[in-house]
Amino acid sequence: MAHDGKHKYGDSLPSRKRPRLQNPPLTQATNSLDLISQLPDECMFGIFSFLPSSRDRCSCAAVSKKWLVLQTKMRISDFKSNTPTLQPHHKRTSRCLEGKKANDIRLAAIAVGICPRGGLTELSIRGSFPSQGITDFGLKVIAQACPGLISLTVWDCLKVGNAGFQSIAQGCNSLAKLDVLNLPLIDDEGLIAIAKNCLSLSTLNLDSCPLISNASLHTFAGYSSKLESISLIKCPLLNDDGIISIISGLHKLATLKLASVTVREGALEAIGRNASSLRSLSLENLSGIREMGFCSMKRLDKVEFISTNACSRLSGTGFKAVGNRFVGLKVISIRNWRTLTDMGLKELAESAALLESLKLVECNHVTSVGLMEIFMSCSKRLKVLSLVKCKGIEDKNPSNPRRAHLPECPSLHSLTINRCVGVGDSFLSWLGSACAQVKHLELIGLTSITDGGVMSLLKGFEAQNKAMVSVDLSGCFRLTDWSVLAITSAFGQKLKSLRLDGCDGLSDKSLKLIGGHCPCLVELQLSMCRISDDGMFYLARSKHQCIEVLSLSGCMGITDKSLGFIEMMCGSLIGLNVKQCPGLTKRGIESLRETLWWCDLLY
Repeated sequence: MAHDGKHKYGDSLPSRKRPRLQNPPLTQATNSLDLISQLPDECMFGIFSFLPSSRDRCSCAAVSKKWLVLQTKMRISDFKSNTPTLQPHHKRTSRCLEGKKANDIRLAAIAVGICPRGGLTELSIRGSFPSQGITDFGLKVIAQACPGLISLTVWDCLKVGNAGFQSIAQGCNSLAKLDVLNLPLIDDEGLIAIAKNCLSLSTLNLDSCPLISNASLHTFAGYSSKLESISLIKCPLLNDDGIISIISGLHKLATLKLASVTVREGALEAIGRNASSLRSLSLENLSGIREMGFCSMKRLDKVEFISTNACSRLSGTGFKAVGNRFVGLKVISIRNWRTLTDMGLKELAESAALLESLKLVECNHVTSVGLMEIFMSCSKRLKVLSLVKCKGIEDKNPSNPRRAHLPECPSLHSLTINRCVGVGDSFLSWLGSACAQVKHLELIGLTSITDGGVMSLLKGFEAQNKAMVSVDLSGCFRLTDWSVLAITSAFGQKLKSLRLDGCDGLSDKSLKLIGGHCPCLVELQLSMCRISDDGMFYLARSKHQCIEVLSLSGCMGITDKSLGFIEMMCGSLIGLNVKQCPGLTKRGIESLRETLWWCDLLY
């Protein structure tokens, strides 16, 4: 080899002294002998293609940012087929990046490790740190490494723009689900690329994207013939023009959600004319629609679910039109309707003959009279009844004495009454006759009910129903150990979930009852209860204990002794919350953490 002052790979060496390559000195000058870094990218690609495992490739990628970037440019076809681990697999693989972990470096590392094995099929990115979050480069890396990507969720990534989505469109043609939330830089250019290239797209969710307009919807209507589910939320540039186009052009559309967008009667008319495959319809915060829009819709036999929220120009009288046109309606959720009255609920009950689930939230003009109409008309099919923050439901009997007694609902298995301030013992007693087969009972935040109300409710189904699965009495602070006795005695053998958060009228006797009567209990919530170490002793010594989740947050009476009793349940416990318990010491917590190393401990 000629000694011309340069190494054969082009590295300049010091002229005054030429060190031997096989044993270079350990000095700062060694950096000049980094021969591998001087190799062309093509040579590095060749070397990386022979790496035998994903672990080796990830180790090389961790050497430098350059090596990481080089490997992110490699596709599945670049790896040598004679390496067994490089064969692509057909199993679903998913990753979720959240918060600080949602950055380009982490995404590139995932791509390097998963690419030779076929890439990801599902990816969820939920960023919240714009200074180091995902950019278009990160999505480009995924597009190259994961051609089989089926589902992509991108939330709160403020640096992602059209270039990233164009890369996904070109590299991930099998994309079937796209969920986008709060991307201020993405506009029609990026979404149109998705629509034209990802022809298998079946689910599209757009939320809080201020630059997306009707042009994107027109393109989806023309190219995405397989779209079955669309959700459009808080996109101010969308209006009737774009929404009508997707309703008219997508004949397989089964689920449609419109929230906080500019919609008028024209969109509802288009639904009635063209959405013959529609099964689920959600309308939220739409100030432009009225009863006339509902009345303009034709008969849609397949619609089973309707959800409405804060549609201020709708009144309860429109439910007659809803029931007559959606003859297959089974589930309805009504939120924040100031105009909904008992008459509207009566029309709904009379027209929706197949109704199975009813949820009323903040419907303050609905009273016991309206509920009575629901029970009278839908008693044979009603399965789920949920009342949340309905101030009009009060502790008094219905006005019609001939209908004061409710019929039994043999199908009703879930009953929820949540923070309805007027509900008391009399209402629970009146409701009890309809609850013979309830398996999931939630009485939350009912500050007026007492043990008498709970017992009168249980009398309606105590004799027949022995399969109660879950009970939630959170926030009912007037209840005492007598309610726990009634519940555990009647249903304890099969009870799996019991929540008593904020029931500060309970004592250690309740834990003794729970330990003795509930052998199958999996979840127990006792936050802010007046229990002590004695109660925990009763719970821990009981036989057949299989509690997996236990919450003692805010229990002022427990000390480190209770932690010792908790260790007796170590075979099953996987989640423990002991926040805001001043009687516990740091030493006791650390000791428990060492013993229950697999348990998710909140302190």
